[in-house]
Amino acid sequence: MPFAESMKLIVGNWKLNPPTLNDAIALASWVSVSVSSESFDNMVLLPPFIFLEELAKKFKQIKFGAQDFFWEESGAFTGEVSLSMLKDVGVSWVLVGHSERRRIFGETDQIVNKKMRFALENDFNVIVAVGELQRDDHPEEIASGFKKNVSGADVSKLDKLIVAYEPVWAVGTGEADDPARSSQIIGKLKQSAFKLFGADSNRIRFLYGGSVNSQNARSFLNQPNVDGLLVGGASLNAEEFALIVESSN
Repeated sequence: MPFAESMKLIVGNWKLNPPTLNDAIALASWVSVSVSSESFDNMVLLPPFIFLEELAKKFKQIKFGAQDFFWEESGAFTGEVSLSMLKDVGVSWVLVGHSERRRIFGETDQIVNKKMRFALENDFNVIVAVGELQRDDHPEEIASGFKKNVSGADVSKLDKLIVAYEPVWAVGTGEADDPARSSQIIGKLKQSAFKLFGADSNRIRFLYGGSVNSQNARSFLNQPNVDGLLVGGASLNAEEFALIVESSN
């Protein structure tokens, strides 16, 4: 289904949670009854790989995505998951470049860019996470990293490209960025996107992520450059997450 223009995109990243399939089903079930029916079109959940097939079968009204993937369809790549595997279980969304993937697993801008281009080539919606390590990093450095991540994107598929601005110092710390500052940074990223893709860049959606909760969600969503939110810990509480989703309407 197409996204409603009057609503913002809300993505819940479960990371390495919850511990069991039954817990995952319970969480998705609570989310499904806690949000309004019109909100499903603009909401995506990113559970661990192992839960995706069962969740996609049970909750067809919810869009599910993967927290990562590999850029080859088959081969000697131990531990990896391909886009064709994800598509086979009903998944059409992927997240790449999350700060934890970069910091813990050493993913570079080049790897993120390769995954982004491969996802678009295969008609997946791809969320590319970008953001600075330190609070005092300059916007020009953030924009430079952004360009490395999204350059070469298929212009005809920019409506499937979503950029999540996540200042790393705000991820999981409980200290969200100032909404006005994030909006300014995203504004600069949109200017960089325009230099890369021209007017077609208006089809790219930009999210904010980093210690989002039901108390600060609306403050970010009311900013002119913010097209939605990437939610971490708060997405593991169905009631909390539902409040964030509904604030986007």
